[in-house]
Amino acid sequence: MKWRLGIAGKLALVLALVGALAAGSTGYYVYQASRSLLVASAERKLLTSTQVVLRRISQTREAVSGDLKVLTALPDTLKAVQHPDEATLTGLRTLFAAMIQANPAYLQVRLIAAHSHGLEVVRVDRDSAGPLPVTGDDLQEKGHFAYVAEALRLGREQTYLSRIAINHERGAHLGEGKPSVVLAMPLMAPEGRAVGVVAINVDLGGLFDLLRADLPPQFQLFLANGAGDILVHPNPELTFGFDRGQRELLQTHMPPTLALVESGAREAVFELSQGSYAEQPVVAAFVRAPVSVASGEQSLLLGLAQPLSGVLAEVEALRRTIVQIVVGTSLACLVLAMLLARALSRPINAIGSAASLFARGGMHAGLPTGRSDEIGDLARSFSRMQQQIAQHMTALQASRAELSELARHDVLTGLANRRLFEETLQAALAHHRRTGEGLALLFVDLDRFKDINDGWGHDTGDAVLRTVAHRLRDTLREVDTPARLGGDEFVVLLGAAASPGQLAVLARKLHDALAVPIVHDGHSHVVGCSIGISRCPENGDTPEALLAAADMAMYEVKQAGRNGHRLAPAGGGGADRCEAATSGSSVA
Repeated sequence: MKWRLGIAGKLALVLALVGALAAGSTGYYVYQASRSLLVASAERKLLTSTQVVLRRISQTREAVSGDLKVLTALPDTLKAVQHPDEATLTGLRTLFAAMIQANPAYLQVRLIAAHSHGLEVVRVDRDSAGPLPVTGDDLQEKGHFAYVAEALRLGREQTYLSRIAINHERGAHLGEGKPSVVLAMPLMAPEGRAVGVVAINVDLGGLFDLLRADLPPQFQLFLANGAGDILVHPNPELTFGFDRGQRELLQTHMPPTLALVESGAREAVFELSQGSYAEQPVVAAFVRAPVSVASGEQSLLLGLAQPLSGVLAEVEALRRTIVQIVVGTSLACLVLAMLLARALSRPINAIGSAASLFARGGMHAGLPTGRSDEIGDLARSFSRMQQQIAQHMTALQASRAELSELARHDVLTGLANRRLFEETLQAALAHHRRTGEGLALLFVDLDRFKDINDGWGHDTGDAVLRTVAHRLRDTLREVDTPARLGGDEFVVLLGAAASPGQLAVLARKLHDALAVPIVHDGHSHVVGCSIGISRCPENGDTPEALLAAADMAMYEVKQAGRNGHRLAPAGGGGADRCEAATSGSSVA
């Protein structure tokens, strides 16, 4: 006898397939949404970190320019070129050696005359045993190098930055064969004529090793010149290919960066899973930074990347739960199909109607759940399945809401994160434009936090950050918005206009609150803070202007000795004193 599938069996199979498809598609959507949120969050974090690294590189360049300004302004430097004597030369060698000793990234400090084909007058190299003065016949003519010829064309206190390359100058001691860059500044005679050049050779590898030390270990650091030639890469074999007679281009290995090279885009954020990254995909963020001084380089490309697997680790638990739900729901649908296949009566139609209604998102109240036979069991099973799926959907929606909340708050401290802070600041600026009411912003950077984090471990560092966040909330008013931008950087948006005096009082309260020792695991830790303050409209009426002004004021506090606060002056420039609230340090 030929077996034939009846209408009840067909209906059961359809219900089983519909249930599995609904559960599977819902699970897939939730997983993809969660994955997209995590990747987007990682991209924003990478871009912010890249901009921070770029700012630190710029600060390093400015620090080297500052050293050059000091050296070119010394009377003995001019005397050593025009009327040298041994005492003057010895004094300069001692000063150059001290500068190399104080700056681990300095490979050479040299005074080069404009005459005699650019003959070195004073030169101190870094050697394995420390600073090494070079004298006599070992001094070389450098007039044919661009960092001498081009620097001599510049004006007073202007810096020339050479192309980044492998140092092939003979006799450079530790600097020979290393990737480096030379910063040079003309030495001007009183009549305004360039009579020499002071040049500092900086170890690029050592500089970037210091930058890597401040980054999470999973971050990969990249640097390329404006044409895309790779200068710094996790794989050293790809760096400085042009020095070996070949080209290793960033855009070849990371095609999305082509827009930075060819079309002049300022940033590129992307997920890469092709080519050499097919087996280990990454999330990356790159920025193009124009060189702000006279240079053989027009621009530089700086980027950070991290493995995609690390970004998605948080969503793996959700993926497993979704798979369990889909499998469980599919199994339940299969059992329901087997039960429905045995029924050939009117309740089948009722259950079929219920299934059709449920597939459209409705709930059927007329199921024959009171029956004691197989049909009743089937009806009750179907009813339970409806409730379970509704509960799962409710749980999934709650998870989405929780993910959305996490995306707006810092996980460690519970404070608003950068995204929520920017939204709040935009709203406050919109209110200012409507009403003309001013507002103020405090940029709070912890002092000595890195010493605690490195010396006592990340658990202690996290405990300190949580305590700082708690004290910020306790010190501020309910209308104020504290936020953590990342690391040990916090920012506070005041919810009402405040005078400079009120801002100083608030800053002192924050200093007092954060100066109280923090006890963790039986040990007491003391942190202070450096605070930069900006106001709207005095320092601008955009988020970028206010943050930049407050950031600049905070950095001036850092440079002046930390543990203080400053008010950014109206119209830009350096920060003015806003009444120092320091402990043994000056902000003047």
